[in-house]
Amino acid sequence: MTKRYSGIAAALILPFALTACMQGGASTSELNAEDFKDPVAGEIAEGSLDGTTMTFVSWGGGFQDGQTKAFSEPFAKQSGAEVLSDGPTDAAKLKAQVDSGNVSWDAINASPTQNAANCGTLFEKLDLSLIDTSKIPEGTPQGDCYLPSLVYVYGMFYDADKYGDNPPTGWKDFFDTDKFPGTRAVEGRPSATAGTFEAALLADGVKPDDLFPLDTKRSLKKWDTIKKDVKYWQTGAEQTQMAQAGEADMIFGWSGRIYEANQNGSNFKPVWDQGFLASDTFSIAKDSPNKIAAHAYINYALGAKQQAEMAEATSYSPVNVDSKPKFEGEAKEFNVTRPEVLDVTLPQNADYWGENQEELYAAWGDWLNK
Repeated sequence: MTKRYSGIAAALILPFALTACMQGGASTSELNAEDFKDPVAGEIAEGSLDGTTMTFVSWGGGFQDGQTKAFSEPFAKQSGAEVLSDGPTDAAKLKAQVDSGNVSWDAINASPTQNAANCGTLFEKLDLSLIDTSKIPEGTPQGDCYLPSLVYVYGMFYDADKYGDNPPTGWKDFFDTDKFPGTRAVEGRPSATAGTFEAALLADGVKPDDLFPLDTKRSLKKWDTIKKDVKYWQTGAEQTQMAQAGEADMIFGWSGRIYEANQNGSNFKPVWDQGFLASDTFSIAKDSPNKIAAHAYINYALGAKQQAEMAEATSYSPVNVDSKPKFEGEAKEFNVTRPEVLDVTLPQNADYWGENQEELYAAWGDWLNK
């Protein structure tokens, strides 16, 4: 299991999202870091953040609603902080805040690729004396600027009502619109998710061990073969909406978002084989006005209970070894930490994507605009 984990994914700047000091709350500068050291994951001293106003940023939709319920609301109640929500996570929006010197975001649910590419420039280096990492599963992605927040699969999902007894079984089928006619929904942002180029290469016969360095020209040539059958999503919430509205017959997207659609009446099934095992991350905005509070928030959200509640609300898998979510019905099928899923998925190569982000994003963006 640890091997599988090892490769591990347009915001509105709301009027209220000024710094805590400007709102009259307690800023990080008024808090003593020593009071928050030797933390225990999932715990926060009662009233320790009274007067603090901070912002948690994530991807929106039902997913962020689940995080709000599992993380933000109980954290606020226990700590005394007011926790605002914003999103979706967007590196360009964060850069605008950092460049202007008016940072309103604090704790951020991001991706390893974003964090690795912008560590120290858009994201703060984490102070691990303020976060208990002892319960994070061995091998899950960690970096100077991020810790894992959950695990999921970025992969292929199909409408079972359409394909019936002859469903697609792999990436080759995703790119075969003769045998499997229908609309494919794929990433419409230049900031492609790690796995986007890899999927087309796998469909074109490249073996998993030979994927890197990525042959982007070959990949995009394969993508050209189905471009007329493609629709695009910009956010995770749009993946859910497209599935629910019947706007796509196959979706290359995030497992938790498809599960969310199924809970609302869709009937999409996963193809786990050669899907990309991925993670989201906890990180902190560079020059956040509430660094200590943001560290405390992350520490709290990594608790076993909080991770279980998040998993039950979203179907994304937890990153605390003591977390035991009570998955029921279809949620069990979408739990990607099951051995039968881990055995057939491929790890995202976040390090490669982080190191080559500019080139990869430019290539995908050019293809989108052709």
